Order: sequence, then C-alpha cells, then structure tokens
Amino acid sequence: MISQIAIPPIARRRRVRPILLLAALAGFAAPAPAWAQPVPGPDLVVLPIRLLDTSGEPRDQSAAHAERLAAMARDLAKRLGDMSRLGDASRLGEARRFGVVEMSAETLARACPETDAACILAQARATGARLAFVGVVHKSSTLIMQMFARVVDTVSGETRIARELNFRGDNDASWQRMTAFLAREIAAAERTKN
Repeated sequence: MISQIAIPPIARRRRVRPILLLAALAGFAAPAPAWAQPVPGPDLVVLPIRLLDTSGEPRDQSAAHAERLAAMARDLAKRLGDMSRLGDASRLGEARRFGVVEMSAETLARACPETDAACILAQARATGARLAFVGVVHKSSTLIMQMFARVVDTVSGETRIARELNFRGDNDASWQRMTAFLAREIAAAERTKN
C-alpha cells in the first residue's frame, strides 16, 4: 500500500522543490501563443435600423428607404469607429479606437424572425459587443422625420444613451446630416460615461 511507504522528509523536499521550481519557471518562460490570447470584442454593434412610415404618401418609396436605412447603419458604424474614445488608453497618451461592428438586416432576420427583443439582444451579445445601437426612424410626413435612438447594454438590456431627434426632409442629404449628428451625440455621451 502506498500509505505504508515512508518517504524521508529530506528526500520528499528535494523531489518537490525542483518540480515546483520547474513548473513556476515554465509558466514565466513560455508565454501563451498569439492564437491563445483573448481577442477583445467590439465595443458596439449597430443593429439594423427600422422605419415606421405613417405618412400615407401614395408613392412607394420602400426601395429608397431600404437603401437609406442600410446606408445610415453603415455610415453610423464607420463614423463611430473612426472617432477616438477617451478611456484608460488615452491616459497613457494613446487614443483607443471605439470598436464597432454592424449586423446586417438579413443576419438578424434569420436569427430572430419574430423580432423578439430578447432574441435581438442575445444576437447583439453573441457578437461580443458590450453595447448595441438600436434605432427607429419615424416618417410622419414628407418633411417631418424623427429618429429614436438607443444604446443599450447587451448583458443587462439597460439603456445607456437615449436620443429622440427630429430632422427635415426625406432625401439622402437629410439622412446623412442626421447620421453625422447622431454619431457625434453617441460619441460625446459615451466619452462622458467613461
């Protein structure tokens, strides 16, 4: 039986110390390979922006609106990604970029065909992003447009930033101005939170 074999204390110490020393040195000498290093996720995922059109206009503008919504999401993601974010890295003299990814409408529709809020939040969380942008444009007439924008925490679902903005005109230029303004608002609000 193993319990009956007595190892003298001196011999036991000599065996244990080299093993512990080698184990400790191996941990310091061999850094984890690059593929084993955790890759930080993006800071924010821009979810597809939706449109609620209650204008009652007789002309079908669904194709133009689909293009504008996609362009708005793409431009918002690019603008936010290009803006430096104040954080721990900026204290060291480096400006860390705000990591942004965009989720396509097709990807979200496949994953959440019922547009359930819990499913959408789960898909946002699956990207690794800690925040998600959710936006709805409401067109009440040819001239009056509203944007309801939220940045939510992907884990808790809490709203971190909320903006309700108005813009005039249903054309490419007005949508682009709105996107630029919204990007500045989100970036400024995010800087103050960190």
